[in-house]
Amino acid sequence: MKALLLAVLAAYFVAAIHSILAFVNKRRSLQRVSDLSLATGFVLHTTALIADWVIDRRYPLLSLRETLSFLAWTVVAAYAVVLYRYGAHALGVIALPLVSLLTFVSIFIRTGPAIAIEQISGASARWLFPMHTTLLTFAYAAFFVVFVSSVMYLLQERELKLKTFSAIFHRLPSLTTVNDIATTAATIGLTLLTLGIATGMLWSASRDGRLWHNDPKEVFALLTWLLYLGLLVYRSTARWRGRRAAWLGVVGFVLVVCTFLGPRLMSSYHAFG
Repeated sequence: MKALLLAVLAAYFVAAIHSILAFVNKRRSLQRVSDLSLATGFVLHTTALIADWVIDRRYPLLSLRETLSFLAWTVVAAYAVVLYRYGAHALGVIALPLVSLLTFVSIFIRTGPAIAIEQISGASARWLFPMHTTLLTFAYAAFFVVFVSSVMYLLQERELKLKTFSAIFHRLPSLTTVNDIATTAATIGLTLLTLGIATGMLWSASRDGRLWHNDPKEVFALLTWLLYLGLLVYRSTARWRGRRAAWLGVVGFVLVVCTFLGPRLMSSYHAFG
């Protein structure tokens, strides 16, 4: 299985390099190589995830290694949706190196022994934990898209304000496009986060009868939910469109990172692998 993941890593790395070169040189041939390599890596990655599930006979999202690998897969899926809907290849300049890094770490990181779903879930609700973690991971990928779109917006807005139009400015999608991407991704991410929190509370109740543990991950997840809810509310008003909303998207992603890493850096009810 490691050999297959190494092939995935190689495909993602080639895609990342060619995406950066295509962005710098504005050559479609390089972008086609990037897209083909990414598609190959995604197919191989999907095969590896399914194989893990079948061979281990458990949902492959119970350890840090599995979580990082699945997160990389969801970021690729989110990027593919953005490409299909908006054709915004510039997103890949940040997304694909991150995907390569996550895949690399997932292959070589050392984790403890795998745990069984029965150890962390009530027997009557084993399906809740896989649903909970899957929804949250896709939400993280959506919020990453919000973050990258927000950064692109801030870069363009700054150059427009200073009237200094660099080569990067002409390679990024329009302000309207990146604003639309950020709004759509935030809406999807908030929906998935809401469902993820709800299923997590049900899973927690099935495990020990408590909906809330005042756990670092729960606190950060709640703060993240409130921030993105505020972001969507303010994006619906003319006053908060643009620069202020973009900064909220950046701050929101900091909370997402804290939500993802917090349980492993602190004493947490949610740290498993």
